[in-house]
Amino acid sequence: MARVTNRQPGAIPDVTALPVSAAGPRRDDATDGPEPAERAAVERARGGDEEAWRELFDQHYPRLLRFFRARVDSEATADDLAAEAFSEAYRGIQGFRWRNRPFGAWLFGIARNRLRMHYRSRRDAAELPDNLPQLRDEYIDVEIKDALAALPDDQRAAIEYRYILGLSGEEAAAALGRSHGAFRALLHRATLAFKQEYGTE
Repeated sequence: MARVTNRQPGAIPDVTALPVSAAGPRRDDATDGPEPAERAAVERARGGDEEAWRELFDQHYPRLLRFFRARVDSEATADDLAAEAFSEAYRGIQGFRWRNRPFGAWLFGIARNRLRMHYRSRRDAAELPDNLPQLRDEYIDVEIKDALAALPDDQRAAIEYRYILGLSGEEAAAALGRSHGAFRALLHRATLAFKQEYGTE
């Protein structure tokens, strides 16, 4: 859960100082392309190296699971969706291309599609609205939630993915179906809007 601690009356926290999720450190938004260790692990995984798959699982699965748990009502459903997304990555690894983005961005693109398929099947609709459901309230403090609720949906989602769920810039961009550059511009606008909503600039 994201929290702003030791806040003085009238003080406005910097949204970029919101704590990262327990899933671990984020890659910097300005970083393009994969880390050398990740590239090596992915290439080994392509060759069927099970240890490489364990490394990728340990690195990415906690954030993948947190992504789904924040978006669906049932933890069991979240577990199933995360497992399905990672299984799809396992089956499709030969088709993965770097294209100057990390493996995690590709994985969260798969996660986004899985989530949309999940809601499409529940609503029995041919099309699903572009805006995915909001984060469950338990993940956000009331004071932050109120400010986020006033933002446009895309700006709210940018802050939620980047600072509350702790996705990297590339992963959050993929989860929203945007390029990394477009996401960075969106996050910049969202940050300014959040600070204004929260009180002062």
